[in-house]
Amino acid sequence: MNEVVAKARKRSAARRAPTREDQVLERRRSLLEAALAVIARKGLAGFTMNDIAREAGCSYGVVSFHFKSKEGITLAALDHVVEEYDRNLNRPEFGSPVARLLGMIALDFDTEMSKPGHIAVFTAFWAESVRNPEYQRRCAELKARYDAVVKADIAALAERRGLDLDAAMVARSLNAMIDGLWISGQIFGTSGPAARKMAKKACLFYLKAIFPDDF
Repeated sequence: MNEVVAKARKRSAARRAPTREDQVLERRRSLLEAALAVIARKGLAGFTMNDIAREAGCSYGVVSFHFKSKEGITLAALDHVVEEYDRNLNRPEFGSPVARLLGMIALDFDTEMSKPGHIAVFTAFWAESVRNPEYQRRCAELKARYDAVVKADIAALAERRGLDLDAAMVARSLNAMIDGLWISGQIFGTSGPAARKMAKKACLFYLKAIFPDDF
């Protein structure tokens, strides 16, 4: 019996032990978090691979091994933020157009997702996209995708309420409002709890003017 228990414990410990793949993924994640911190402080043009290595507490060679170049880790950092946002946006509880729109607004001004470092990364990409075609392409793809997501929910809600409206225009306007509130928070340093609460109220005020029974 003791031998059986010992083998079971050994198997359990083996299952819990991180694999090589787990370790690689964790290292990449830690490097991307370091990159986000550095980009937030220095902007896209002002940081180096060595800055990221110092932030992560590792060598330049480790950063270079995982991401090859500054542009490689820069684009991976953007993807990292987007993937985190998408995971939160696609929660099962956001199962209806109203729930998704409310969830999106709450997420956009959530303490974690709208923390200064994340917003600084997005605004840095927007600023550099006029000079870098690859950044412009990535930003344009993201903008089109999120506009399409919001448009679908606006269109579904308008149909339910029997409203004849331009869903694409409403979606673009709402997303532009969110972008503007993010940028203004960065410029004027108004990204604290009170500012986030005001930003959510502004977005809901806009939607309530169109869908008074839902917002």
